[in-house]
Amino acid sequence: MADDAARDEEYRRSLARHSTASGLLITDVAGRALLVRPTYKEGWEFPGGSVDDGESPWDAAVREVKEELGVTLSASPVLLCADWMRPHDTEVGGFRLIFDGGVWAPDQLSAIRLPADELSEWRLVEVSDAEAYLPIVRVRRLQAAVSARRTGRVAYLEDGCLLA
Repeated sequence: MADDAARDEEYRRSLARHSTASGLLITDVAGRALLVRPTYKEGWEFPGGSVDDGESPWDAAVREVKEELGVTLSASPVLLCADWMRPHDTEVGGFRLIFDGGVWAPDQLSAIRLPADELSEWRLVEVSDAEAYLPIVRVRRLQAAVSARRTGRVAYLEDGCLLA
């Protein structure tokens, strides 16, 4: 009985160290990726965020783009990239998923409305310039998602490294 309780506790602790987050690859007609700048931390991110309890990763992506960009997605889910991140130090591990958010025309981009308490700006970035905005693990995720969109083959990464 004590072994069962210890196993249950270890399982609960492992769940607390793993999460799922969903992001979107949104590009303009020139192929530049849309990134957002959070107000609550340094750096830039894909539009998206954490998956809530009981929520599907796609529903989380749709919810987050509505909250962050003020835009309602009506597309069907197309997964481009799954990146398994191991927990380390204070970093929570788990899956980071990138879905295809589509190629947005100028009128769609001009409809973006950021929540001032969460995001300070958005920017279209050339994939070749992404290292100036994103940590290398996210640059690799971006490159894998762009490639997956082009080839139609989902990319699988571990800790930001593409597995062949």
